[in-house]
Amino acid sequence: MAILARRLTIITLTAAIFAMAFSAAVLHSGRTPARVHIGTAAPCYHPASPSCVAVL
Repeated sequence: MAILARRLTIITLTAAIFAMAFSAAVLHSGRTPARVHIGTAAPCYHPASPSCVAVL
C-alpha cells in the first residue's frame, strides 16, 4: 500500500507542476498588448488613450 501511495503522490505532483507551467505559458502569450505607431510596436500602458491600438 505504501508503494501505491508513493506512486500516486509522484504522479499528482508531476501533474500539478505541468498544470502550473502550462497556465504560465498560456498567460504569458497574451499578457502585454502592443500599440502601433508608425510601424513600431510598443507596450500599451494606458489602453484608454486614443493612440493605443491592440495588435491582433
